[in-house]
Amino acid sequence: MTNNYQAVLEKARREFAEKNCLEMARFSGAGLSLYAPLSWREFTVPLLGRLYRVLWPTGEVFQYGTNKEASLPTSILLLHYLSQSKGSPAHGRWIPFNQLWGGSSFFNAYRKRALEPLADFFGKRRALFRQLLELRLNARPGKVPETFLFIALPRLPLLVRLDSGDGEAPSRATILFDAGANEYLPTEDLAVLAELFTARMLRWGREQIAKNNR
Repeated sequence: MTNNYQAVLEKARREFAEKNCLEMARFSGAGLSLYAPLSWREFTVPLLGRLYRVLWPTGEVFQYGTNKEASLPTSILLLHYLSQSKGSPAHGRWIPFNQLWGGSSFFNAYRKRALEPLADFFGKRRALFRQLLELRLNARPGKVPETFLFIALPRLPLLVRLDSGDGEAPSRATILFDAGANEYLPTEDLAVLAELFTARMLRWGREQIAKNNR
């Protein structure tokens, strides 16, 4: 799997290096800094509550404020976002993952990796779920009751909902995408984005529980 990620990363870096920096910044909403010599430029991109530096033309990705290199999946996600963003306005209509381009083909794996762990951990911890969304991701209530809206990437919002279930029905998590999400990322990367959101929420949740138990 690591070798496959590495091959995808190298391809993403080549495509990124060929793109116009000013267009990438305009279409993606990312920050862009120009340095002397002008052959070296740097993007700053917020992703799920964390800021990253993306160097052009090398395509190296680092957590902002540190020299820690981003993980392979995160690096690929950010490079694809910068190089493939179309700059289109949000459609304002929310759709589930299986309505994205080809999403039904990935849905079973997506459900197991992104939705079920979120529901299992936070199903009986809805207050913690809301607390983390608001504090870590600056989420705000959506128009539909019990939904929360936040910006995962500068022009890519997500809408989430958690149903606790009852004695018979299990807890259920829902992650919805703007109908124009594929104009910024392919469906495979949107699955990675959702999985990354779940992984961070679980980590933040465990940290908060441990802190409360001290």
